[in-house]
Amino acid sequence: MLPATFLSPASAAAPTVDVRPLPLPVGESPTVPYLDRPSDTSVVVVDPTTGTKTPVTPVGDDLDSYELLGRSGSGFVLRIRNRNIDRIVRAQLGVPQKSLKDMYYADLARLSADNRYLLNTATLSTGGIQVQVRNTTTGAVVARRTFKASTKPDPIDVSGTRVLVGGYSTPRTMIWDWKAGTVKTIASRAAYAGSFATNRLATYTKNPSASDACSVVSTITAPGTTLWRGCLEAVASFSPDGARFATDAIAHESAVVVRRRSIRGTLLTTYRNPNKVWMHAWETNTRILLRSYPADGGGPWLVRCETTDCERAWRAYS
Repeated sequence: MLPATFLSPASAAAPTVDVRPLPLPVGESPTVPYLDRPSDTSVVVVDPTTGTKTPVTPVGDDLDSYELLGRSGSGFVLRIRNRNIDRIVRAQLGVPQKSLKDMYYADLARLSADNRYLLNTATLSTGGIQVQVRNTTTGAVVARRTFKASTKPDPIDVSGTRVLVGGYSTPRTMIWDWKAGTVKTIASRAAYAGSFATNRLATYTKNPSASDACSVVSTITAPGTTLWRGCLEAVASFSPDGARFATDAIAHESAVVVRRRSIRGTLLTTYRNPNKVWMHAWETNTRILLRSYPADGGGPWLVRCETTDCERAWRAYS
């Protein structure tokens, strides 16, 4: 495991680190759950806290692609895609795999920050898009709200009966309260990341594929007060304590840099790889995992970085 690295206040220039994986030393395995492929025909979720490996049953064949959405009690929620199959499942060691929701390819899905709820969109035959809040263990629908298709709603997080939702057409951030039956617009930018628990919000000024789109960081309670704004980066995720955030390249830029910033946007570290690199996960409030590709065209590695100290943590599932 990497030692903690501290920079003195005199370290005014934020360092840049080359994170091409193959030259880096090999360190310990990730400390957050991750996917592994023991063979060409099998995939498991590795839980580093217990050392258990939970097999995931394919929904199609060997061409299935897997996305780990997060924990669900003693199990894990994944999205599995294969040709015309797109399904959310829950896998738990010793328990039959459960299908939670069949998806349309354009539908969105993520877990709430506390992992209690599956937040997904469902494209309706009537032309609308429904935001659904589901129990991550049973898949049962707790609440639902239908929006116009042009809104392209994106559910971000849940607190009590309030759901943070981003929307486009006219960019906006909304709070939907399913108990009160209300939808309130709190910002004229589209939310795409955030957490009620840490009071953090990331929004786009317009569709991020537009060349003049920018990203804004604020709090949920004061969305009109800008903490940081950038037009080359987009927030990949906030640290668990909300004191920092990591950015990938915004959609209209090339994904060769990940940046780590303080909540007010001060640049802390730049991680660079000309062969592509993306933020993967926070292991602690300061230590991150990157998904970094080698120059030889091989599969990606999970690279662990604590400020400027970096190492290979695992050959990433691909």
